[in-house]
Amino acid sequence: MQKAALFIDGANLFFTQRHLGWQIDFSRLMNYFTNRYHVASVRYYVPSTDPPSEDQSAFNRVLLTHGFEIISKPVKKIVNKETGEVVMKGNLDIELAVDAMLTESIYDRFILFSGDSDFLPLLRALQLKGKTVSVYSTRGISSRELYSGPDIDFHDLALMGKEIGQSEPGGGAAGQEHGYTRLPEAGERFTGSVLSVKAYGIFLVNPFHVKCLLPLSFLGVTKRIADLSSIVKMDDRFEVTVFAVDTAHDVPQITVKLSSKIMSEELERRVTALA
Repeated sequence: MQKAALFIDGANLFFTQRHLGWQIDFSRLMNYFTNRYHVASVRYYVPSTDPPSEDQSAFNRVLLTHGFEIISKPVKKIVNKETGEVVMKGNLDIELAVDAMLTESIYDRFILFSGDSDFLPLLRALQLKGKTVSVYSTRGISSRELYSGPDIDFHDLALMGKEIGQSEPGGGAAGQEHGYTRLPEAGERFTGSVLSVKAYGIFLVNPFHVKCLLPLSFLGVTKRIADLSSIVKMDDRFEVTVFAVDTAHDVPQITVKLSSKIMSEELERRVTALA
């Protein structure tokens, strides 16, 4: 699986979604890319107010829950001394470009969410380093240079609503009171995909926009697992049952147990094959 890193220009994506008329489900977005690549990093660049609004805080919790790293800086108020006009400025293009160059060793494919042609020199520089570059935006508001060139892998978000859009028009993580749709109940079952693998368990992408941990001890594997990451694949799917719900933290966490005997047996087989 090719290693990829996502760099999201949050301000540009905000206006892109307004142009499209629908909102992105960031759980589905993460799922979309983890199904296709080994995702080494996902960074979301966005200006922030101080203090952040309730909606922004809730939205940030959703991003953090699903493995996004948030890079932000305060919005600056610039006053025109002649006219008295106040201009709000919060551009993170430089931060994104610098981070992309500094971390280029961890990825083979650079994925940019932005329609801003200011990033074209960055794309060219990364191509000279042998990187594949992909751009996700929409032709309606993207610079022509980003989608007309044959050497840029351009994806029009206008065609991806069924894959990454929210299931209910008008809904949205940022518009939810607590940043998640609802909390599940103990005993509830669902299927989750792999978000990350730790020594103690697997964090799963889930439909509730909360932290979801499948502990090592709940995998139903009898053999000793020395390295969990060596037997779990990023495209694995886990049918799980909710064991406990913890609301004591800013981002609620659910603990789940693997409920698929077939998957338990498959993991056991992988452990045996490594022995």
